[in-house]
Amino acid sequence: MALKTKTLQEAHLTSTYPLHTIRFHTGQFTPYELALSLRPYSYLSHGSAAFLNGLTDNPSEFVYVNQEQSAKEQFGSLTQAGLNRAFSGKQRQSHFIVTHNETRIMLLSGKDTGRLGVQEITGTQGETLELTNLERTLIDVTVRPGYAGGTDNVMYSYGRAIQKISVDRLAEMIQEIDYVYPFHQAIGFYLQRAGIDFKSLSSLRKLELKYDFFLAHGMKKTKFDPQWRIHYPDDLPQL
Repeated sequence: MALKTKTLQEAHLTSTYPLHTIRFHTGQFTPYELALSLRPYSYLSHGSAAFLNGLTDNPSEFVYVNQEQSAKEQFGSLTQAGLNRAFSGKQRQSHFIVTHNETRIMLLSGKDTGRLGVQEITGTQGETLELTNLERTLIDVTVRPGYAGGTDNVMYSYGRAIQKISVDRLAEMIQEIDYVYPFHQAIGFYLQRAGIDFKSLSSLRKLELKYDFFLAHGMKKTKFDPQWRIHYPDDLPQL
């Protein structure tokens, strides 16, 4: 009856992969609400979280929404040759895109973190949204800069964040997530380049600098920072 009287309407969705869900609505809804409704226990992340946390003025091309994978054991050991190979090509990117009118939503399946750093806020339309907090967002866009508009945008986000974040909390979070790759080197590099004094980054320096690392995948012209042992784009902005 509700469908016949149009008090309940179907949201027409298209998807690059089978979605196995139908969405109905009774009135206006935001792209963020739609994105969060598509899969259980998901949260807004990367470029979308950066925008909602005030780290950028520009909404991202996609609404990024993450549903964590189940916990998996990590196998294999890290080598410099393996790192060089892994970062010589392009960043892996999700191709699971859901479209509703002008809204494009990218569904991500991230590493299991126990939803570390996920917070609840009230959106501009009064809606309740779940998204990553400042520190977790900075970690996520460092790990996948392609989901935040690239390294230039990540650099500007760090510049906006340095007065609002805890370096020690960032260091704790990156240890809790326990990535195979040494992303703490990239985080430390961004923070120092954004204006934080080198001595104030000791909690990140303590996490070892055993390898030469990379700020992004598939970089062409690069420079090397010996303090953080990291290759970065030669045209990366200096704040």
